[in-house]
Amino acid sequence: MKTLFRISLAAAMTLCTPFLQAADELDADKIAFQALSPVVSALLNADDVPELMERAEKLEDTDTLQAIAVYLAASREDPKQVLAPYQVAALFARRGDDKLALRYLQEADDRGLWFGPLLAEDEDFSELRNTATYKSVLASAQERYKKIAVGKVGAISVLNPPAGIPAPQACRPVVVWLHGYGINGELDESDQPLADTGAIILGINGTEMLNATNSFRWIGPGFEGTQKAVQNGLKELEAQQCIDRKQVYLMGFSQGSQHAGALLAQHPDDYAGALLVSPGGRQPTPTVSKARGKRVFVINGKEEGPGNQQMTVDFLKLFSEGNEVKSRTHEGGHFYPDDWKTSFPQALLWLMDREA
Repeated sequence: MKTLFRISLAAAMTLCTPFLQAADELDADKIAFQALSPVVSALLNADDVPELMERAEKLEDTDTLQAIAVYLAASREDPKQVLAPYQVAALFARRGDDKLALRYLQEADDRGLWFGPLLAEDEDFSELRNTATYKSVLASAQERYKKIAVGKVGAISVLNPPAGIPAPQACRPVVVWLHGYGINGELDESDQPLADTGAIILGINGTEMLNATNSFRWIGPGFEGTQKAVQNGLKELEAQQCIDRKQVYLMGFSQGSQHAGALLAQHPDDYAGALLVSPGGRQPTPTVSKARGKRVFVINGKEEGPGNQQMTVDFLKLFSEGNEVKSRTHEGGHFYPDDWKTSFPQALLWLMDREA
């Protein structure tokens, strides 16, 4: 990291020169220290490129020039890093420096920029969309995305109940897990308490990748893309083992929770109930539900934001007619409650009419 530090400190000094020229009446050393200290701290304390990226992201909220300096450090330390020059381009565009923005956007493209859908909607580049460089980079990124997304978007992960839990005479029930924005449907041993209910847990990656191959979201407009992904995932699972199609339950968190609730409301013949944890998202919540005779459990945190609080209210109202609805508010915010390893399985057992 020594070479990295020398290069990046020089870059930071160059970027921060305007601060030194802006106020001659102030002590130049003090101004330099104030401008450079967050950058120097990031460079000295980061162990690797991922940590540099994390520190740069945090600096974006306070000073874009400082963030640019650290992103440049990460970019130079790892010549294969795509996101670092992309973020530099976005920050320069945000500052109105079109020339440097396009330069680093092209550098990201030269390194294999692939997250075309994200680039297409990135408002930082709104003033550059008619330039030849932006159009060329976007076209290349969209083509790369098509190839990289294959086998990742909509991919499933399966967690089976322990062998000691006897299977019912019919096939096992299934809980379909819809993840939140920016994560994925990969299941691991930490999710085992959910499968201890006797249900097969089916995780599904979202319908679009973001800027990493393990980061997904559920895209609109509407919820039909998610419905297709869930049904495809169930078909793939059904080809592997026997499942009870009349006992398919939805469980989601945040954006995945909103989509889970919408699927139950709009496609009630496909699902038996839903556990909605901290519903959130930017799409409008459905105002009409076809669901009748279903069980719905809604959980949210007392410290959730106003939008998430309202979405919880909206879903409770949406399913209030003709369904059995429960709700719980825990003391935390937009995350799992501390007792989720017991409370979530209990909620699932209630959905399946098999309370412990």
